[in-house]
Amino acid sequence: MFYNGSMATVHMVYQHRGYLRRKHHERLDAAMQHCATLYNAALQERRDAYRMAEVSVRLYDQMKSFTEVRADDPEWERLDVQVGRGVLCRLDRAFKSFFRRLKVGETPGYPRFKGWRRFRCLEIGYPRPSMVKVSADSRRAYVRVKGLPTIQLRLRRELPSSDLLRSLRIVRRPTGVYADLGYEVEREPLEASDAAVGLDMGVNNRIATSDRDMVERREVDREREQRLQRAVSRKRKGSNRRRKAVATLARERHRNRVRNRNECHRITTDLVNRYGRIAVEGLDIPNMTASAAGTVEEPGVNVAAKSGLNREILQQTWGLLRQQLRYKAEWAGRKLVEVDPRYTSRECWSCRGRTPQGEYSRYRCGTCGTTFDRDTNAAINVMIRAFGPESVGAGITPTLFGARTIA
Repeated sequence: MFYNGSMATVHMVYQHRGYLRRKHHERLDAAMQHCATLYNAALQERRDAYRMAEVSVRLYDQMKSFTEVRADDPEWERLDVQVGRGVLCRLDRAFKSFFRRLKVGETPGYPRFKGWRRFRCLEIGYPRPSMVKVSADSRRAYVRVKGLPTIQLRLRRELPSSDLLRSLRIVRRPTGVYADLGYEVEREPLEASDAAVGLDMGVNNRIATSDRDMVERREVDREREQRLQRAVSRKRKGSNRRRKAVATLARERHRNRVRNRNECHRITTDLVNRYGRIAVEGLDIPNMTASAAGTVEEPGVNVAAKSGLNREILQQTWGLLRQQLRYKAEWAGRKLVEVDPRYTSRECWSCRGRTPQGEYSRYRCGTCGTTFDRDTNAAINVMIRAFGPESVGAGITPTLFGARTIA
């Protein structure tokens, strides 16, 4: 993102469901199968080159080779060249992520081969404006890429000018085919605000704010999902009935993810609109949700309880909330600060004394006698660490207990 005067140029993705005929679905599947073959061949080339000669194959080397392959392969000649280049760019990103994780000491995750059923996305990194045409009444749009079927989109909101189109992805999801259209658009930052807030992430309450607002914890109805899982387990592997049951289960899980994503958008948009300065905990979620099982020589303790806590933490999707806050705060010209979360729940915001962990919902300071909601106390500490003691408003008193619940 960059600023042009008072306007900010940002990359926004418009996601719309696509509608195709049955024969067009078959053409799209054939194109994805062809792309999976190219992906696997390019991955094999990189592996062999390094293992046999310790030579690293670069992206542009493979693009040159692809140009030669395309000239001799009629199937690729019928497809737009950007489709194949998108596959090679995708593999290059996978290797860059592998080396980045290797450098910082994370689990590397070497790129692996993909079956065509697992290859569900076609990327066009440099789309032409002619690839997306909007109807005269602005209610429909048509995605036309050489060699691929025409995909009709029913627009829920007006798209920017096609000249601003910067990326195009055609994705097969459990609920259908979708087109993700990326545009570079100008957004005016929100009106400046000096209001500050601290956020404490939790499991009993999803978010507690320093203004005593609470976002209720996320509750997922797993009954239907568990019933569908049992239906899958009863089917014979490799059968058509099992394949249909798996597709039904995938649709249910996808809908749960979409509902949660939309709820996170409502929460984060409300926070960005209300506050000019936002402080959050810099939680290391992978470490917090690591298994406590241990090893055979040194088995862990309270493994079942830790597993349950891990599930609760992951169910609240703190990482998604923090990710949305990052880019929305940047778009809106807000300030987002991540602070060290240690001892925020045990430290009294009023006298800065530390008290051992007591009952969950209520915080009682052993030094000054402050009685406070524990999550709200932690949220105020987060705000103080980010913006200083002067950020605490006059409406917060040391004897205040209780909180308001917001949707």
